[in-house]
Amino acid sequence: MDILSELNPAQREAVETISGPVLILAGPGSGKTRVITHRIAYLIKVCGVSPRRIMAVTFTNKAARGMADRLYQLVPGSAAELTIGTFHAICARILRIEGKPVGIDSGFVIYDSDDQLSLLKRCIQAVGLDPKQYAPRAIQSAISAAKSALLTPAEYGRLAASYYEEIVQRVYERYQPSLAESNALDFDDLLMRAVQLFRQVPEVLDRYQSRYLHLQVDEFQDTNPVQYELVKLLGGKHRNVCVVGDPDQSIYSWRAADLRNILYFERDYPEAKVILLEQNYRSTQIILETANHIISANEQRKPKNLWTENQAGLPVEVVETYSEQEEAQFVVNEVTRLAEREGFRLGDCAVMYRTNAQSRVLEEAFLRYGVPYRLVAGTRFYDRREVRDVIAYLRLVQNPHDSVSLRRIINVPPRGVGQRSLEELSRWAQELGVSEFEALHRLARSDTEKEKQP
Repeated sequence: MDILSELNPAQREAVETISGPVLILAGPGSGKTRVITHRIAYLIKVCGVSPRRIMAVTFTNKAARGMADRLYQLVPGSAAELTIGTFHAICARILRIEGKPVGIDSGFVIYDSDDQLSLLKRCIQAVGLDPKQYAPRAIQSAISAAKSALLTPAEYGRLAASYYEEIVQRVYERYQPSLAESNALDFDDLLMRAVQLFRQVPEVLDRYQSRYLHLQVDEFQDTNPVQYELVKLLGGKHRNVCVVGDPDQSIYSWRAADLRNILYFERDYPEAKVILLEQNYRSTQIILETANHIISANEQRKPKNLWTENQAGLPVEVVETYSEQEEAQFVVNEVTRLAEREGFRLGDCAVMYRTNAQSRVLEEAFLRYGVPYRLVAGTRFYDRREVRDVIAYLRLVQNPHDSVSLRRIINVPPRGVGQRSLEELSRWAQELGVSEFEALHRLARSDTEKEKQP
C-alpha cells in the first residue's frame, strides 16, 4: 500500500473515505494537494475506478498542471484519462462539445478582461451613455457578479434596486447580444452557460452525471454561487463529492467567492463526513500560534487548531510606522542589518507587499541607500501588445465575427482607419443586423461590383 505509506492518520482517513460526500478542512501547509492526488490514485489502484470516471477541479492552470504532474508519477498509465482542470477549462470543453442546443457554436472565442472592456465601452455608447461617466470596469464587475449569481439581463433588471443598477442592466442587455454577434463568450459565460445547458438539456446532464462517479474539488472556499451549482449538478447522481477547502484562506470575495459554500455543503449533504487536516509541514510553531490567534477572531469559520512537529522558530515582530517612507526606511535598515551582522545574503531576503503601488517608495529607499534589489514583476507574456495583436489575428482567422479582435488589428499595421470610421462601421453593421466583419465583406463586394461596371 505505497499510496498510504507516507500519509499521516488524518490524511490517510481522507484518502480512504471514498463513498459519499466528504468535506476536508485543510489548513495551510497541511498537504491537501497530496491528499487529493493520493485519493485519486487510491480510487484507481485500490478501488478499481476507471480514471475516465474521475474529475478533479481546481482554481488555476498552474495548480491543475501541478496536480497532473503528481498523478503522472503516482498512476502513470492512467493519468491521461483523468479529467483535470479549472472550472473554466472544463466548462469550455463541455460547451464546445454540447453547446449547440443552447445556441453556442463550437468555434466560439473566449474574451478575456481586456476584450470585455473593449466591448463594454462600445455597448455603453450604444445605449446612449458616456464611458467616462459610467466606468466600463465597474460595469464589468457588476455584470460579472450578476453572472456569478446566475442572473440573466432580464432577471437582473427585475432585481435592480437603484438607478446605477438600472444602468448596468441596460448595458448588460446590450452586451450579451454583442457577444453572440461575435460568436464569443466571456469567462463568466463559460460557467453560467454550462449551468444553463445542464438545466435546459437534462439528457446532457445525465450523461455527465453518469460518467463521473467521483468529483474532487480543490480550494472550495473560493467557489462562487455558479461554481457551487456546477458541483451540485455534476455530483447530483452518485453524491461522491469530495471538496477540500479552508474558510480562513478565502481570498476571492472580489470575484464573488462565497466562503459560506463550505457551510452550505453540510446543509446540502447532511451525510457528509468532515475531516480536519491540522498538522502543518511548512511553518514553525510560533508562526502557527500567531496565525491561530489572529484567525480565531474570524466569523463564519470552522474551528481548527494548526500544529506542527517543526521547531519553535524565531518570534514574530510587529512594527508600527507612521508613514510609508518610515516603513520603507525600516525595511532597508532591517535588510542591511541581516546582511552585515547576521551573515545573510541580500538574496536571502524577500520583501512582500499587498499592492503594486507600494513598490515605488520601497524602490526609492533601496536606491537611495545603494542596496541592490530585483523587482519580481513585469508584463506577462500574453499581455504584451505584440503578442495580443498576433493572437487577435489568429482568433479572427478562426472566427471572423470576433469584433473585438477585428477592432484590435484593423489598424495594425497602420491603415488610416480612424475612430470615426469604426463608429460608422459599427452603426452600419447594427442596421444590417450582421457582424462588423460581414459588413466590411459586403462593402468590399459592393466596391468590386462597381469597378466591374462599364
